[in-house]
Amino acid sequence: MIASFYWDATRAAANVAWVVLLFTILWGVLLTTRILRGVDRPAWLLDLHKWLGVVVIVFSIVHMVTLVLDSYIDFSFWSVLVPGISSYRTWSVTMGVIGFWLLITVQLTSVFKRKFTQKTWRRIHMIAYPLYGIIAVHALTAGSDVGSRWYTGFSMSLSMTGAAVFGIRYVAGRAVRKSSQPAQ
Repeated sequence: MIASFYWDATRAAANVAWVVLLFTILWGVLLTTRILRGVDRPAWLLDLHKWLGVVVIVFSIVHMVTLVLDSYIDFSFWSVLVPGISSYRTWSVTMGVIGFWLLITVQLTSVFKRKFTQKTWRRIHMIAYPLYGIIAVHALTAGSDVGSRWYTGFSMSLSMTGAAVFGIRYVAGRAVRKSSQPAQ
């Protein structure tokens, strides 16, 4: 029974982390583009964006720890932290490990934002978009639920919503850049 608990906990933590990552990126897009100007509160959006970023890391760590504790597949401490050394679906797990380190990079650069120029910080922060894609690939190829109907629907929903959020950022971001350029 305890083995089932860890396996269920690792799957649940991974799915919660993925959903919260999507919301973290969405809140960042709402903050950056200000497409809800007039009804949004930037300070609240920023606080929620930061808090969600921490929640993603917490659930990612729970996912990794429960993988190590579970006996269904033999994950070592190092195999969830070092890309390429897991013997289980090596490529898929590597995508998850890389995604975790990119997540940590984005979060740490935000904590130490004052140490970077705005341009450098923004470039590093934009890693969040490929990060989301890497996590989607990891989720669609690594888990034991891959191929089941419910998980395919869940994964496709999150992937398409993530693509829509990126589309909103791209289109609204271009509009924001255009409006901030001086008239010629």
